[in-house]
Amino acid sequence: MNSDGKRVLLLVGSPKAPGKSVSEALGAYVIEKVGTRGWNTQIISIRTTMQSEEGRDNLVRSVEDADLIILSFPLYVDSLPAPVIEAMELIAERRTDKKIRFVAISNSGFPEAQHNSVALAICRRFAKAAGMEWVGGLALGMGGALSGKPLEDQGGMVRSIVKSLNLAVEALANDESIPDEAIGLMAKPLIPAWMYTTIGNIGWRRQAKRYGTRKKLHDRPYQR
Repeated sequence: MNSDGKRVLLLVGSPKAPGKSVSEALGAYVIEKVGTRGWNTQIISIRTTMQSEEGRDNLVRSVEDADLIILSFPLYVDSLPAPVIEAMELIAERRTDKKIRFVAISNSGFPEAQHNSVALAICRRFAKAAGMEWVGGLALGMGGALSGKPLEDQGGMVRSIVKSLNLAVEALANDESIPDEAIGLMAKPLIPAWMYTTIGNIGWRRQAKRYGTRKKLHDRPYQR
């Protein structure tokens, strides 16, 4: 037990393996920095922990032990991945009245960060339903340009992200909400939108060629 005794829990909502997801890279940066300030840290992968009753019980215990929870997840159809929603329902069902602060980080493959708005609104609603204190959400667009490597290893493209998360760490460590400046920095485009979409389209075409579906990219099977 350290002198502060506070605990921060990172819930990784990506279905990817550890070390492979943008969600984990973003969240891990935050708790690493919070950890240098004397906090106890823990990381849980929601996908794996929800696969067994033991894991589910461990999730609930870890939530109740935490003073601050950070949920980092990828955007799925304007919402959260199904295992994350299931975990939210479990947590809300078993919550006690202990004071816990809750923050969410949503990353989207769309060029614009605004596509995360609905998902973050869901997170805010969850916090209220689970009796937690909502301290803010960060929305990132162009997540497809990043990798699961530590942010420090991803070059100048993540400069605004790092600045945003540093501001968030400062606020969270001092029991404050995520500042507007951090929200704005996280939402800044990583690269020009035309460049991102061009690179993305090249990637789609390469995948289609690999699987023999290049000529079907413009098919509209459900169009009447």
